[in-house]
Amino acid sequence: TADNRSFSAASAELFISQQALSTAIKNLEAEFNTQLFIRTPKGVVLSEDGKYFYEISAQIIALFKQLHYHFLSEKKLLSDTIKIVLNNKNKNHFFPKITSYFYKEYPQLHIIYQVVENNEIVTALVNHTADLGVISLLNIDKKFLIDLPENIQFIPFYASDCALSTSIRSPLAKLNTVSMATIVKYPIILNAASTYTEDLFYQLIAYYARTPELIWADSFELQAQMVIDNIGNMLTPKQEPLSSNMVCKIPITNNIVITTGFLLRSEQQKDILLNFFVEKTKTLLAAVAD
Repeated sequence: TADNRSFSAASAELFISQQALSTAIKNLEAEFNTQLFIRTPKGVVLSEDGKYFYEISAQIIALFKQLHYHFLSEKKLLSDTIKIVLNNKNKNHFFPKITSYFYKEYPQLHIIYQVVENNEIVTALVNHTADLGVISLLNIDKKFLIDLPENIQFIPFYASDCALSTSIRSPLAKLNTVSMATIVKYPIILNAASTYTEDLFYQLIAYYARTPELIWADSFELQAQMVIDNIGNMLTPKQEPLSSNMVCKIPITNNIVITTGFLLRSEQQKDILLNFFVEKTKTLLAAVAD
């Protein structure tokens, strides 16, 4: 109920009646002599006692799972549900192979993906509405541009250097490498429709220039065409293929890396199921990269 902020949504997910769920919660509140939920126009939210109850209960459940999994086979271990929160680009880029693999090898495991905007991923982990997060972070000179909450751990599984895509007619095309100080002197085309890199590349540009000349395209196709037509340049992960033979890709000399990885709450570090999923995913993605 706390995760769904709704008695009806929670009862539907648990396959019980709303009345049965309400009765169970009332009995729980009577047993502990407290109010766990507060009703608001936007749904039900946890009271202060409810938040404490939720936190301790989550730890109890995690410990029970750890005990349970210790005495069961791997196949039985994976008869559970993992909720993963991530953006659409990372879901489509990294997880088709992962999802297919687990569907085939561990059909008892139920993987639920919740697609959100980048700024909602950390919030979902902090609010306990997801088991794992997947996020791409910008790393400049071996330092991430954003600070994660103390109770959130980042486990990287993929990294890509950045490059500049420019028209073969651009003066920059004559360079073997290019610095960000040079790049920000020219128009830069950003993808307004992207949920993967537009925030990261905007952060990157803002890091090196106060008033850059930005051009916003509403699709990747328009963005690529504008580069071909020499209207501006485009930042991309180094490993991405070129969109056209009219475009060249130039390595960036600055130490800039886009790192993608899992987000995990500190209390989940000993969760056997989540650790198994994370390590197996890292192994599978490493094999694809090789």
